[in-house]
Amino acid sequence: MAEFTWELQPRAEALVDELVDAAVLNSPRLSALARSLGARTSTRLQDWLDHIGGPVSDEQLIEVGYVEVLPDLWRHPGAQLPAIVPGDRRLVALRVDDAGVFAVAQGSAAGVQGSPRSGYRSAVVSGSDAVVIAGVERRSWSCGITPQEFDPGEVLRSAQAWRLLAERPRGSGGPEQVSAATELMGQVVKLVGEDLAASYFLELERQYWQRRNTAAVLQHSRQDRLGLGWGNNDHHTFRSSRACFDRLITLLTTLGFAVRERFYAGAEAGWGAQVLEHPGCGGVIFADVDLNPSDVDLDFAHVELQEGGKLGTVGLWCALHGESILAAGMHHLEGQFDFDRLREDLGVLGVGHMKPFSDFPHLRQAFTEAERWPVRQLRLAELVAAGQISEETAEEFGRLGAAGSHLENLARRGGFKGFNQHNVSTTMRATDPRIYRPVNAGE
Repeated sequence: MAEFTWELQPRAEALVDELVDAAVLNSPRLSALARSLGARTSTRLQDWLDHIGGPVSDEQLIEVGYVEVLPDLWRHPGAQLPAIVPGDRRLVALRVDDAGVFAVAQGSAAGVQGSPRSGYRSAVVSGSDAVVIAGVERRSWSCGITPQEFDPGEVLRSAQAWRLLAERPRGSGGPEQVSAATELMGQVVKLVGEDLAASYFLELERQYWQRRNTAAVLQHSRQDRLGLGWGNNDHHTFRSSRACFDRLITLLTTLGFAVRERFYAGAEAGWGAQVLEHPGCGGVIFADVDLNPSDVDLDFAHVELQEGGKLGTVGLWCALHGESILAAGMHHLEGQFDFDRLREDLGVLGVGHMKPFSDFPHLRQAFTEAERWPVRQLRLAELVAAGQISEETAEEFGRLGAAGSHLENLARRGGFKGFNQHNVSTTMRATDPRIYRPVNAGE
């Protein structure tokens, strides 16, 4: 597997910021929207950008690392930054979940270009403003910035694919059920291709996770008042038992996700992760699993990990709640926010944050306090019998539930595309259901 070393890209970010600042300066409407984003959603305009356009030369783009991937569409392969469209007129396109919803929320009657659930759909909401302001649904980069219109057959197949994913069985079993889910993913890919299949999958996984996380419900409602949805998502995290991990990776690669860097937190943490990114839809996934010191040199995403021994943080979470890819759903969604402002604004709504586990100028990260989920008594009894938890811990989980899911607050700067490999041991230990305690716990 290739090595992934993500570096800061301050010059590329400075070029993007220059285009953003000029657009805001030339558009009272965009300026008002930027203020609303901060006040109402605790985000910055840059946290939502799919692409931005303006007077910039090819030489400027090449100099800061951008590459032309389609005619007049430039992307930066080494940075977490929006695409750039050179041109005379300034353009700001926000990534949203539903362009039609965005148009209505912004009071625009101009309509939406592109078919529902297509690879690219756009709603221009700026009217005669000097800057083109649009909300775009991005499910495939192969479309560039041309709205995709489905023919009747494509409309039918997209509806079938969505329904297969939305209604898929979410059992509480093990490897066999993950393999069955993989077969279903293959059917979806045959219907609509990898880009749309992966995008639909992530959209529906966000919906499933949100229903089980109060912080997510509150923040999503704030963002949806502006018609945004989860367009500011950064990555999606799934937890897996050792027995299911290789099958989870197979499921994700069936959808077209490609493996990126691997993380190993160290023997004291007993945890590792495989990062995957989709080259078509752009989605990023963290797949977490318990690891032993002997696993560190393995390509652990592509071997069958042996069970046994003491369950770590991830393994215990799965034993309590089930596999993330099945009944439990995601452990967390990470979104891009104005870091301090989100902590303050959610705090007013009664949602606390755990201690930040990345606090660098280029990367800040913190979980909201965990949503406690009820645990079945049979699972608790089995864990006590296996010596994985004490009777006292089982009684607490039965009475109060166990740490389940989080919303993750992230702020990136410098175009940094990577993640923090430091402090993960402390962070994983802090989220272990056996020892997790809210900051203001009165238990």
